[in-house]
Amino acid sequence: MAIEHRAHNIAQLRALARRRLPRAIWEFMERGTEDDLLIGRNPAALQSLHLVPRALRDVSARSAEITLFGRRQPLPLVIAPTGIADLMWHHGERAIASAAAAAGIPFTQTTSSTTSFANIAKVATAGHWMQMYLWERRDLSWQVLDAARENGADVLVLTIDTPVWPLREFNRRAGMSNPIRPNARLVGDFLRRPRWLAGVMGRYMLAGGLPQFANYPAEVGGKVTGKVARVANSASVDWKDVDELRRRWPGKLVVKGLLHPDDARRALDHGVDGIAVSNHGGRNFDSSPPAIHALPAIVDAVAGRTTVLFDSGVRRGADVLKAIALGADAVMIGRATLYGCAAGGEAGAAHALQLLANEINVAMAMLGITRLGELDRTFLLPVGEAMQMRT
Repeated sequence: MAIEHRAHNIAQLRALARRRLPRAIWEFMERGTEDDLLIGRNPAALQSLHLVPRALRDVSARSAEITLFGRRQPLPLVIAPTGIADLMWHHGERAIASAAAAAGIPFTQTTSSTTSFANIAKVATAGHWMQMYLWERRDLSWQVLDAARENGADVLVLTIDTPVWPLREFNRRAGMSNPIRPNARLVGDFLRRPRWLAGVMGRYMLAGGLPQFANYPAEVGGKVTGKVARVANSASVDWKDVDELRRRWPGKLVVKGLLHPDDARRALDHGVDGIAVSNHGGRNFDSSPPAIHALPAIVDAVAGRTTVLFDSGVRRGADVLKAIALGADAVMIGRATLYGCAAGGEAGAAHALQLLANEINVAMAMLGITRLGELDRTFLLPVGEAMQMRT
């Protein structure tokens, strides 16, 4: 049965993905840190906002189109940087990038991608963004940066919310790490999912071996199943590094992972083109606030002087509209297309985007708007707040 007949929303795609994936791979994608609370708080915080419809408006012609960094696109979405997509499905990164291109939205490739920049560039025709962390060996980071530029990446996304490796206790218990280190627990887990094992790992082995970190410098090495030499996220990254990136990178520069308005103001002083309000999807620091709670203050702080992106917790098209009503220019989605990819490859990722696109379209009609620019905070009502007329 085609995936569109088996999943009618992102939650059902999630259930299909969970049934297909080994526990360790699933939890690496799905779970958070420490007590695993923020993972649930992100979507709950979005659900706690109500959208207030406006009645008797002609909504027969609607468009969710936006212009993002000078490029027109039909949806206010960007594929967020997400790791290990190639373990969700055979060549899963390329599958998601292709689905994004078909939907007319950008795809963000990660530093730890197991697909080459050149390979993704061939399919990410609606925008090829590149995400990076900065390593202690900055010279190695600059090599990755140069390779991304040479292969046509047009937006650089610097993730700044991971100065050290997070306390992902669930991953350790499942025997999962990055890079992956084979162990009895992990092998046993993989064997319990024979369909996934044959369709993903088996196909890689038949084609010459497991995926490699395709874009790491030669002296680093690239095995996903062994120790990667000389690279680690740097705890010394500061605003001087943003200045250096701004000097080296000719395209658009986005800083991802800001949650405080003071940091957003400071980012403006260092020449960024965009800010992504994000708590890493709840995967990094369990005591962080839900990202949607941080969004309004950051929007107010930058006051239209830079592009504001939002991510963390989006599961419905209405969630996208809530973020835009609070001032976001576009929304990054990660798990939604990973669920789709894990459940059905490129067709599954495309279906995830189609579900969100349809939900956005229906929600716009219900709200009484025909363009996203009509949204503002008067359309929002927090749960428990007395209904008041606002003008």
